[in-house]
Amino acid sequence: MTWQSLTGKAGAWSGLDWTGRANGTARADPYLAWADATLFADLGGPPAGWVRIIIELEESGPDGSPLTAQSFAESLESTHAAWKAWIRVSSLYRYPPHDLERTHFLTAAVTKLFFAKLDTSLKGFVKRFELGMPIVPDDQAIGTSLAATVLAAGTGPQFTPASQAKTRATGAKRDRIVFLGVMDDGLAFAHERFRSSGAPSATRIEYFWNQDDAPDAAPGLHYGRELSKAGIDDMLARHTQGGLIDEDAVYAEAGYIGVRKRWAHGTEAMDLAGGVRPGDLHAAFLQRLGDEKKALEKVRLIGVQFRTPGRTVRDTSGLWFATHALDAMRYILRRADDLAVALGHDYCVVLNLSYGYMAGPHDGSSIIERAIDELIDQHRDLCVVVPAGNSNVLRCHANVELAHGESKSITWRVLPDCATPSFLELWLPEHADPSKVKIQVYPPTGDKSPAMSVKNFYAWQPGSNVLCASVYLDRVATGDNRMILIALAPTLTRDPSRDATPAGNWSVIVSNTARRGEALTLHAWVQRNETAFGYPIRGRQSRFDDPLYKRFISGSHVRDFDKGNMESWIRRSSTLSSIATGDYTVVVGAYRRTDGKAALYSSTGPSLRTKQRNGPDATAVSEDSPACAGVLGASTRSGSLAAITGTSAAAPQVSRLFAQAKVTGEAAVLTPMTAAKKATKNASKKAATTMNPLASRKWIEQKAADEDPTPAKPGASPHELVDTCPATARPPTVPVGEHAWLPRLLPERGGAGRFLSRRWKKRGIDP
Repeated sequence: MTWQSLTGKAGAWSGLDWTGRANGTARADPYLAWADATLFADLGGPPAGWVRIIIELEESGPDGSPLTAQSFAESLESTHAAWKAWIRVSSLYRYPPHDLERTHFLTAAVTKLFFAKLDTSLKGFVKRFELGMPIVPDDQAIGTSLAATVLAAGTGPQFTPASQAKTRATGAKRDRIVFLGVMDDGLAFAHERFRSSGAPSATRIEYFWNQDDAPDAAPGLHYGRELSKAGIDDMLARHTQGGLIDEDAVYAEAGYIGVRKRWAHGTEAMDLAGGVRPGDLHAAFLQRLGDEKKALEKVRLIGVQFRTPGRTVRDTSGLWFATHALDAMRYILRRADDLAVALGHDYCVVLNLSYGYMAGPHDGSSIIERAIDELIDQHRDLCVVVPAGNSNVLRCHANVELAHGESKSITWRVLPDCATPSFLELWLPEHADPSKVKIQVYPPTGDKSPAMSVKNFYAWQPGSNVLCASVYLDRVATGDNRMILIALAPTLTRDPSRDATPAGNWSVIVSNTARRGEALTLHAWVQRNETAFGYPIRGRQSRFDDPLYKRFISGSHVRDFDKGNMESWIRRSSTLSSIATGDYTVVVGAYRRTDGKAALYSSTGPSLRTKQRNGPDATAVSEDSPACAGVLGASTRSGSLAAITGTSAAAPQVSRLFAQAKVTGEAAVLTPMTAAKKATKNASKKAATTMNPLASRKWIEQKAADEDPTPAKPGASPHELVDTCPATARPPTVPVGEHAWLPRLLPERGGAGRFLSRRWKKRGIDP
């Protein structure tokens, strides 16, 4: 027997008893339990100094007083100053803008002593926490000491108390500033699309934060490097010769390697969201309004380069995302507030976050989704736009229904030559009794695990290393419901001291041992494991496998819908990104320009709380045609274009539209939920100008519905609304909502409607 129980044992690094945590203690991250079991073998080794985490605080402290991120950060400078030996919080949270003084989410840098303090000093403070992925070996420069225990000051942005100067009335359009924040990887801040069209050319970017530290830099609390508009303009001026800017020299001076390649995801996303086209060579569908350029030049840009977990090797799971994404959003909101207050103007912010991952609770309860919803709820006027995801046909979602006393097997196919860990999350429904749900794991070698029930932790170690771990906790930090994590080591390793996990079909037997009651529906997701474009291929996406799953229609076309294939437990439904199921975020799907068909990969709803989200709020173009994948956007150097595909290309187009509407006054002015509640009690205030945090979603939904070029015919039958497919000799008749040229995308795929493209008539489609 090579399966060993870690139940009741303290973690080798954290010291936490993962299965013995009582109610009332902080909910812990099961991925940290996996890291503990493997001694961080796939994460660069056990951290010797500080690591970053994201924290949700309790509503009130142990003494009953209100607890906020600001008050907690302040206490580290006064009452709890001794805690700074093992926890530090950035000034970003100690000095928030006035709107965000009541937030409960923050990031921190901690030592492993933090975990020993969770059930003592921090009891009653921390509600849950997640680990920000540690630095992988490729990110450590030669000669850098891994034993550094002193948290350096760093060169990143630091803050003092925010100015509380009163702004002018929110209804004064001339005094209202629109900020567009873009957080991504590879933002070419010197590109002509982000500069003014005058001479000399000046940047339109107010601030740019590169979260990556310089080589050989010690880990810093205020990490990365910040550039202001004045600093960027100075660099542009120094490297201008004959009216032309040497962009390579600018990036070399800034020490910025994120755009060293010709193509970068962040540059295209930022261009699609806020790039101004100086000439006629541009993506025509973006020129929707005659005064678009005039409106966009009034939008002030703020960019954040995400900290990359490895500069030559990218972490493929996305587990690092929440920590650095919250830092990025809070940074943009603070800088926007600083600029607006300095000018005495009111302002609004549109944030584009073209990122996501696949596994998670999918009910809006993940820590980053709750943090985003809280920001939107409390900020004066904030819209956060995220993509729906690209996992519709990746076979990474399973829907398993178990009658009482029934067991079912799900097959997880893990691919060979995968140099990164693979993860499977199995989520129980809200009211399920976890003591009645058991699992068994069968490796391809046939060495099955014991039947595992709740509050158990097992590891598979056929040799010298742990290759698989099954973490079945009663409470997890990654969501509100119970989750079982099955983690696998890489199937390829070049380290002679590290064993590789066998590739092939892993089986997970799920059993409902209840003797009576209703059927139990469990959802499982395989975590994202794809290597980003431009990086050495390490991750290979694992997936579920079922002989009954139908991949094609008539053996020729990819089937992108579930209808007619319900006998398989693999589902395309509920594949929205794990950051796209929150209450207030604007979620954007993707469709093809030439025929209006939903992109095959564009993820499908509903979320597991269908009352909140049935699918994307709207869709935008992500593919020019079946032959021309993607839409054109800026390459990393001025004067060149490249194509970007996926819902990450659709989301920034909606961010662009919303920012323009804010400038022109077309979009409604938002106010925080707290202000909205007060306004409803005051009859003297106009209800028309008081909105709630859902207003951004509602505005996008209505705008998309108004512009959908092919509205459905009232009372028409499905067969009257489809066209034949020219690629097959005898095209089958397929109802609406399936493989067809749709009059309107179904809510699960396309939300309320699609944003119109200027090329519709050119392609023979009459709106």
